[in-house]
Amino acid sequence: MHDPPIASPGELPALPPLPAEPLIAAAPGAPPPVPHPFRFDGQAGEYFRIWIVNLALSIVTLGLYSAWAKVRTQRYFYGNTRLDDVPFEYLARPLPILVGRLIAVALFGAYVIAGQFSLALQLGLALLVALLTPWLLVRGAAFRARYSSWRGLRFRFVSDYAEAYIRYLLLYIPLLLTLGLLYPYVKAKQKAFLVEHHRFGGHWFAFDARPGHFYPPYLIAWAVMTAWIFAASLLLGAVAVALHASGTSAKEPAMGLIFGWMAVFYGGYFVIWVFLAAALGNLVYNHTTIGPHRFQSRLQGRRLLWLYAGNTAAVLASAGLLIPWAKVRLARYRAECLNLLVAGSLAAFVAERGEDVGATAAEVDSLFDIDIGL
Repeated sequence: MHDPPIASPGELPALPPLPAEPLIAAAPGAPPPVPHPFRFDGQAGEYFRIWIVNLALSIVTLGLYSAWAKVRTQRYFYGNTRLDDVPFEYLARPLPILVGRLIAVALFGAYVIAGQFSLALQLGLALLVALLTPWLLVRGAAFRARYSSWRGLRFRFVSDYAEAYIRYLLLYIPLLLTLGLLYPYVKAKQKAFLVEHHRFGGHWFAFDARPGHFYPPYLIAWAVMTAWIFAASLLLGAVAVALHASGTSAKEPAMGLIFGWMAVFYGGYFVIWVFLAAALGNLVYNHTTIGPHRFQSRLQGRRLLWLYAGNTAAVLASAGLLIPWAKVRLARYRAECLNLLVAGSLAAFVAERGEDVGATAAEVDSLFDIDIGL
């Protein structure tokens, strides 16, 4: 496998016109694709040293160092993630991230403070953020793509604000009117938007999953959650009746029952969420292509549940000191479950021109937990 020639910034070829639809057809009679596994080589001890310094300096500087901490963390995880034995790179600079983070914190602070003076003002700010959400999603995705690279070639996210407003704002109207029944359809359209507007090396990413593919995972999760809540409520009712029959009327047992029911409810929700996340992760990656190449994801709900449960217990038992170990452990599993099925040669990727993208939107959507992940 030969690395493609990388042109210097002044020698990049002009960006070719973007086709209306991705072109991914393979030549007839082509050899079967060759799996190229992703690999994560990071070590918990290495990352712990980065993490503890980041934490200490962020505290000492009252959070100002957090932008540098984010860049150091991203560069470590990108640099230790490899495809075809070539590491990824994170190229963003700390200062733009710091400016974006300060703006995001100021906006969030204004929202919190407004609630102390005027509920109408707070609702107005919440509505403003909601109206800005599609724009923030596009700009945030563009920033992350622009400053991510592999083999010296940067990713790109082609902005389409009109389509973003349709899929991240207008589609919520029929979603509400159908009492949530269109939720899998909406998520499918949103995932397709994010995948299909990414480019790398002169090729479009494409997404061939239909909304119907999203309904089975969500319907199964909803059915199991409904049954879980029903069973937990029956158990709570039976215990309450037994306590009443025994003449117990103290407040403590009642509060214990309520907290016990909440623990059972959230425990069941956590288990179902993990299995749903594994199913959706496989669904999205297994229907994503770039040029003639296809992704293959093999996440397992049981293994992911074990990882999340073990990580949570370890972090709580160590008062947070095992956070680096937990993050490295999860990153290694996610990488080992992902392949790129290569049809042809990876040397066909070529450089494209791009433009700098501000970090403000990326920090705002991170602060308000706007979901744009796969």
